[in-house]
Amino acid sequence: MKKSIVAVGVLVVLGGAWVGGSWYTGKVIQSEIEKSLVNAQKYIEQYAPEYKIKMNITDYQRGVFSSQVSYAFDVANGNGSDSVSIAQKISHGPFPLDHFSLSPKLAFSKTELIKQPSLDSFFDMAGGKSPLNVEVLASYDGSSEGKVVIEPLTDKSDGTFKFSGLTLNVAGQVKDGETNFTMTSSPFDMTEHGSQVSYDMAKVAGTQNKSKEYTVDGSLGKLTIAKLGDEGEKEQIILNNLTVKSQGKAGKFDMNLGLINIALQNVTYTINDKPKMVMDGLTAVSNVQEDEKFINQVIDTTIGQLNLDGKNLGSGSMKVKLDRFDGGALQYLNKNSDQLAYLYMAGATSPQGESNLMMNNLMTFLDANPTISITPLTWKNDKGESQIDMALTLMRPASLEFSDMTQLLLNSVKQFNSSTKLSVPMLTEMTKLQYELSGGLSAEDSQTQATASVQQTIDMGIAQKMLSKKDDNTVTSYFNYADGMLDLNGQKMPAEQFINMFMMPGIE
Repeated sequence: MKKSIVAVGVLVVLGGAWVGGSWYTGKVIQSEIEKSLVNAQKYIEQYAPEYKIKMNITDYQRGVFSSQVSYAFDVANGNGSDSVSIAQKISHGPFPLDHFSLSPKLAFSKTELIKQPSLDSFFDMAGGKSPLNVEVLASYDGSSEGKVVIEPLTDKSDGTFKFSGLTLNVAGQVKDGETNFTMTSSPFDMTEHGSQVSYDMAKVAGTQNKSKEYTVDGSLGKLTIAKLGDEGEKEQIILNNLTVKSQGKAGKFDMNLGLINIALQNVTYTINDKPKMVMDGLTAVSNVQEDEKFINQVIDTTIGQLNLDGKNLGSGSMKVKLDRFDGGALQYLNKNSDQLAYLYMAGATSPQGESNLMMNNLMTFLDANPTISITPLTWKNDKGESQIDMALTLMRPASLEFSDMTQLLLNSVKQFNSSTKLSVPMLTEMTKLQYELSGGLSAEDSQTQATASVQQTIDMGIAQKMLSKKDDNTVTSYFNYADGMLDLNGQKMPAEQFINMFMMPGIE
């Protein structure tokens, strides 16, 4: 008897604690939701004001064990605004009724679209169900896990549109000031009128520590993009094994600093399942750094092999450097790029107000003499390797009054240098393959025509002093410009004279 009374007493105490905990959790959640909505609205207004999105809570019914929340998202358009309504049910912790868990949880929520006239077609394609559903299980320590589900969709009017549906599983954890997150995707397939987009897997994982330093790793398995050509042929682009690895932090000029490494195993273009173009071993590595005043970036790209219609055209690489990019000016220009485009289209004619500030930042950017260089651009095949190096340094123009783009160009370029080294056997091999691919010639005839064509081009370039012959296998060229004068392989002349050599009458 005493044991029964004790057991009942324990249950009453536990039940009271559960009810009290659920009530308090519901109160805390309401406060956090309202605060988060305000912060999200401020973020949109600051970073994406052009979308003119307004978010608000239209109804909040808080109970002891659960709450029902309705949201409205209004997006302005030319004729008023479009509105989307969303319903969320929140099951309060510490033991949410809608999600069984042995350990205490803050809440479990399920969010879905509300059926409304603007979304009737999507509900019809989803068989009457909400096309979008989001589930989140949140813990008291700030970690959470969830699932985003987009239902399979079919256009029942003609059946030409089909979507497989998509499920994203997400998880985040906060521990000792470090945040970890993961996201994995189910396979994806969408078709419409003979066109198709699909992939077999995708995942992303990342971390961020107390110092706001982050890492992000992402991968995409096989991505296929297909369509029907004008004559009914099946065209496909297939990307295999794309990976992205990033590590860095936010800089003081609102730009992400650090490394980004992108690799793609191969990309294939096919017609009726026959490979027409294959690129293997594509990589791109970007390194962005800053000092007290400048942003500097180095970008390395490579193509392991390029193959057209079964013929190997070789491989290549390019390194691009961006130096002395004024951080403060670049920060302002990035935030106001639309206004910069307007100034360019308007012809940069003595703007006022905000436009003056934009122009001042543009001039500050040019005052630093930013430099863009390619060191080097190379391409090689079995017969040889060719290389181009170049660097462009900009400056503030003495005046913004110009009659044509040639004057603007000459007044904005402080220095330009380039050097070229061409392998004659490599060029001959490339030209030979071009004859084989486009002209349908035999290998022997293609070789004969390629040799004659390349030699004729070289002879013409040497005669015009555009090229210099180093030896039987190599031709070179250099071009230097500074202070209005240029040097082309030893020929010195004013820039206008050089430009007029390549300009046709009537062209500015």
